[in-house]
Amino acid sequence: MTPRRSRAALAGVLLSLFMAGCGVAPPETVLESDEVRQAAKRALVSLERWMVCWKGATPEFDGRIGEREYDDATPFGWDADWVEAMKQDIASRQDLDFNGWVKHDGKHLYLAFNITDDIFYGIETERWLPHQDAFAHVIGERERGRPWFGDMIEILIFGRMLEIGEPVTDVTGDGRGIQIIYNLTKSLEGGIGVPGMLPHGPNRTVENWENNKRWILDDIIETRTEIHGLDNRYTVEVRIRLDGGMEVREGEYWTDGMPDTPIGFNLAIGDVDGAEMSPDGLLHHETWWAGKTVRQGSGPRLKLWGALVLTSKAKPHPAP
Repeated sequence: MTPRRSRAALAGVLLSLFMAGCGVAPPETVLESDEVRQAAKRALVSLERWMVCWKGATPEFDGRIGEREYDDATPFGWDADWVEAMKQDIASRQDLDFNGWVKHDGKHLYLAFNITDDIFYGIETERWLPHQDAFAHVIGERERGRPWFGDMIEILIFGRMLEIGEPVTDVTGDGRGIQIIYNLTKSLEGGIGVPGMLPHGPNRTVENWENNKRWILDDIIETRTEIHGLDNRYTVEVRIRLDGGMEVREGEYWTDGMPDTPIGFNLAIGDVDGAEMSPDGLLHHETWWAGKTVRQGSGPRLKLWGALVLTSKAKPHPAP
């Protein structure tokens, strides 16, 4: 894993040198301002964990990762810096592995994932239920169901991080934060057996639930999936509308042409196999890009974030 991080660090240095030579400040330099550092510290956004969301070409939105389709995006992948929330460590890259990309085309933010998993829950296993919850697969009810139970991707966005500058406990589905679930075998619009998005729940406020549903039903967020069973992997594309989705100040959404803007961002990849692999009735794996939550004092647990820098710049080509 160390060589991968070293290559990424070297690429970042070369990219910074290249952009500096062109007289263009790299987007991540916005993270060095006092305003951003102070707001991020208050909001529990780690500026050590960041990515740039470059402007690129519109991908073919079909769930497939075409050759060179995301060359103009920022890549990311699993390594030792991701934080595992379950008791079981990831045993091998066959057990669970993934890489992904993020970019926007001026209208939508795109996330693409290529996930390797040796066992697909609900496809290669029975749809077994956790012993704590016989209603884990109830869909469309705020107080019942576990949207995250299954092979899943959890997406968190804290668009108004700079404006609000304080920790988030419960995300509300507007610029104060969206926390929404992709599941490989169930969805709000398709039901059981159809991959797609689900509102987060239970134990979420009515405001959170209704805003999550609005994102899904109004196509603020959309997904496409391709299962590559012979390769033990599946690919997912997520499309999020910038206008109506990336709220950076109350009632104001990030649009192409705005200055480089950092927002709070986090991802989790979840994996469920057979019941024998989850003796506690939870997920087999749940691994987080920027960590999950932290408790400060006696209050509720607070969410942790990394930073995603939205920029109107295109990803520069490396110098020859």
